[in-house]
Amino acid sequence: MDQTTTVCSLAMTMALCTGQVSSVEKSTGNDGKRPNILVIMTDQQRWDALGCSGNGVIKTPNIDRLARSGVRFSRAVTPCPVSGPARTSILTGRAIEKSGVRLNPDVEKSDLPGYRSFDEILTAHGYTAECHGKFHSPHAMAAVYRNPSVMGYEGSRLIIHWEDVYRLIQQKYVPQREIIDGEQFDCSFYDATPYRPNPMDKRYGMAPQRPPVPKGDVKKLHDYVQPDCHGTLDLSPEYTITAVQGRETIDALQRLRDKPFVITCSFHAPHSPILPSEPYASMYEPTKMPIPASISDKMENNPYRASNGRLGPGMDAYADPLRIGYMIADYYGFVTEIDAWVGRILDQLDRLELTRNTVVIFVSDHGEMLGSHGMREKNVFLEESVRVPLIIRYPGTIPAGRVIDTPISLLGIYPTLMELTGIKDEVADCPSLMGLIRSGRPRDDFAISEWTSAAKNVPNIMITTSRWKLMLSYADDSGRCDALFDLKKDPYEMINLLGTNPAKREYKARAEELQKKLAGYLTRIGHPKATDVGKRIIVK
Repeated sequence: MDQTTTVCSLAMTMALCTGQVSSVEKSTGNDGKRPNILVIMTDQQRWDALGCSGNGVIKTPNIDRLARSGVRFSRAVTPCPVSGPARTSILTGRAIEKSGVRLNPDVEKSDLPGYRSFDEILTAHGYTAECHGKFHSPHAMAAVYRNPSVMGYEGSRLIIHWEDVYRLIQQKYVPQREIIDGEQFDCSFYDATPYRPNPMDKRYGMAPQRPPVPKGDVKKLHDYVQPDCHGTLDLSPEYTITAVQGRETIDALQRLRDKPFVITCSFHAPHSPILPSEPYASMYEPTKMPIPASISDKMENNPYRASNGRLGPGMDAYADPLRIGYMIADYYGFVTEIDAWVGRILDQLDRLELTRNTVVIFVSDHGEMLGSHGMREKNVFLEESVRVPLIIRYPGTIPAGRVIDTPISLLGIYPTLMELTGIKDEVADCPSLMGLIRSGRPRDDFAISEWTSAAKNVPNIMITTSRWKLMLSYADDSGRCDALFDLKKDPYEMINLLGTNPAKREYKARAEELQKKLAGYLTRIGHPKATDVGKRIIVK
């Protein structure tokens, strides 16, 4: 037995617990059985980081194959450009102000409204649910998962603290060594694994820094955070976090092949730290990467001018055309590594003859600025942050090769799964996407996103149509934070038609039209901020 097989065997030890079964009206799939559900979620993947989205540089042949066999939504919008709120809204089909998860720490609250996730509902209707990888949603929701014991961790402990499991695997199977000149220790979950920084890294050119705290507490390493790390990780591709999560999913498909399942494969990548290992780290040449058209945007009339530390020390790298290529190359390498594992997962479905009766959803929770507007990370309503990939495949029910350009919300995933599995009477803040797929005509021609940020002078809510995007705060006294963009004439959102624009009165009617749509939608779903949004005075 080789080392890789040993890791798989230990890390995927089977101790399966069965889920609760109740009587339900069964929706039959193409072979007469209820469809299985496989959700593949990435973290922080922007909509255009796929070959099928028109990106001619990145290599994603397997995700492109998935898109050719299903429907791709080219203008899918996250409910919130932050992980915890976005993932909770996707699971529950509820806007963040209703789910109660407005900020990442809210997932630890015990007094949330208590909306059930689609995993909880499906489990109550006879499905077995497992989640492999990053969860980052209310902890109580993780109790539904029936993951087998993995190196001493079980059930919700595994889902919530998967980083612990990953560290145990690395400590047992990955040789530890001291760093040498030109290297640094990773400052996140790789347990002080060495990496070679590139010019985007805050410690590039510094002498090697050894952890000043006990090994294993690497998050305190010199106060560097995940987005500060850029370079090549000295780690075999068999032991990366993407590989571990991919193998766990493949194992789950084998284990649950004879029963209705809902499996989530939640990849951590391409979220920072953007530290691919070989061969992915060398797959893309930094000097040949596409430079964002907005990288030099001054953002003088933009609510996000100072967001994400954009104007802080050391942040000039993200506005530097000569350096940003390193970040883009590593980010693309991360996505291509994910793609390779998506291919293996799809091949496993084929081998087990599960493809025809399995709904596959590929999605990301939010995007990544990646140098657009000289910024990194997410947290904003700009396209690169709120627009994400979404592909749905269900052979025989969902047509192959279709692209839908209408703006849609990821809130629609929940009711879509309810419809495809025949579960009735579950309410969501967005209609099922099946109506749009069947008719091509949406109920709404817009999508919204929210972010209850504590930062001043930034919007709280956004509405976008195919052409226009309006960003608003909830209150009139929040300062200069409203924005309107014409996405047809200004696709990179560099010209705010409101704010300090001397001609903003010319756009008063357009802004109020969008505001009315937004307030009407919020009223319809019982949103607590509906009245505030409707009363906003945009242009005086």
